[in-house]
Amino acid sequence: MEENLIKQQELYDRTWRKGLEAGIENRGNLQTNLEFLEEINLLKPNDKILEIGCGTGSVVFELNRQGYDVIGTDISQEAVAYGLKKYSDIKLQVQPAEKLEFANKTFDVVLSFDLFEHIAEVDKHVSEVYRVLRPNGLYLFQTPNKYCNAFFATLSNKSLKWRRAHPSLHSPGQLRRRLSRHRFEVRFVKMNPINKFTLKKLQKFGPVSHIFKHINFRRLPLFLQTNLYVIARKL
Repeated sequence: MEENLIKQQELYDRTWRKGLEAGIENRGNLQTNLEFLEEINLLKPNDKILEIGCGTGSVVFELNRQGYDVIGTDISQEAVAYGLKKYSDIKLQVQPAEKLEFANKTFDVVLSFDLFEHIAEVDKHVSEVYRVLRPNGLYLFQTPNKYCNAFFATLSNKSLKWRRAHPSLHSPGQLRRRLSRHRFEVRFVKMNPINKFTLKKLQKFGPVSHIFKHINFRRLPLFLQTNLYVIARKL
């Protein structure tokens, strides 16, 4: 593995180790992510599916339970080891998102959730996704919206240190243009991200956090979505 990827692996191993010791098994909005997959209804029974950045494998476990042929990869050895121990009947491997160890045109669908924004060399990642997808294959993913996330992260941290963890935040337009350059056809799906997971994260903002319970995010314009849910089809 390249030196920069080794450093990245060490960083995320430390992050996962600390989180798991604190009882944090999922680092993203699992409920909304699963609702997204259910709502778009694009997974077919015989699809071969890859989730990149699978963490401890919660999404892989759920799709496996539903009968799908699915495998997960993550750069963190800590997360993968924990997931294999917890979910003994799922397939997880340690691989970086920028250098996948699969043959060309292996998968019908690639998934990722809360991954895209963490990848510094994001074009390498998108090229790899394109390479391992079959013709007309789908890249279904979620990533925070740059417009909203940069504002809230700066407010929360009272600094710009979030940039180190999120070097590849995109606005909707930036995301569409980047994926188009890699020969993907793109459309966005608006989801309601508010549930127990997000409300707990918003507690740091005090009573104002309760306002979010009353917002219908599906009616807001795309640039005001907290997270961008994407259907990208390989052309």
